[in-house]
Amino acid sequence: MTVEQDAGRRRATPLSPDERRAAIVEAALPIVAEHGLDVTTRELAAAAGVAEGTLFRVFPDKNTLVGEVAITGLLRASEPATTRDDLASVDRDLPLVERVTRIIELGQERMGEAAQWMTVLHTLRGRVGDSVPRTPEDEARIAELRGRLMAQHELHRAVIAEGLRTALAPDLDRLRVPVDVAASLIEAAVVHRRAGPNRLTPPLSADVLADAVVHGIVSDEPRDHARAGAP
Repeated sequence: MTVEQDAGRRRATPLSPDERRAAIVEAALPIVAEHGLDVTTRELAAAAGVAEGTLFRVFPDKNTLVGEVAITGLLRASEPATTRDDLASVDRDLPLVERVTRIIELGQERMGEAAQWMTVLHTLRGRVGDSVPRTPEDEARIAELRGRLMAQHELHRAVIAEGLRTALAPDLDRLRVPVDVAASLIEAAVVHRRAGPNRLTPPLSADVLADAVVHGIVSDEPRDHARAGAP
């Protein structure tokens, strides 16, 4: 729904400035996710269903709008409740390797969304730096969003730790390391795929990572790697 459609449904109570701002950000999320900083003001206005001039009565410039959209997207991608639901959805009756594989897949999906928005913010910072003047209201709004992001990050970490301990609970008596160490290893496997472009090897699949986390890299029996096709 566009901003104007939303306003049309509520003609008796026009959108307040904060509501209009939030509606524009909401409408812009998909197109900024698709185009990043290459999105045009015309595309942003079309997505919101408003004239370009309306955008600049709400936001001082395109970069401020895109930055607020990116922070909002990052907040959504790292929403603790979503992560809690993801981890709770993992079938605890699955064999441990399959369970850990699913956990890694879910974590990588969520991290991929967050990384997309982080890239937009990083690119925006590199492009404009601190050179764009903002009103005190804009500065306060950005500070409030950043504060929410930091607070949410701490809660998110706690939710991940709790969810991983619950997912591993059926096999606690089989673990040879403390459950918190096992959870940290799974988190490291999730982050693996997001390593930078200078990695020495291609990213590994979730099932390979899960097998290594659960079974380690040493077998009880010697293995003929050449015959198995390994390098």
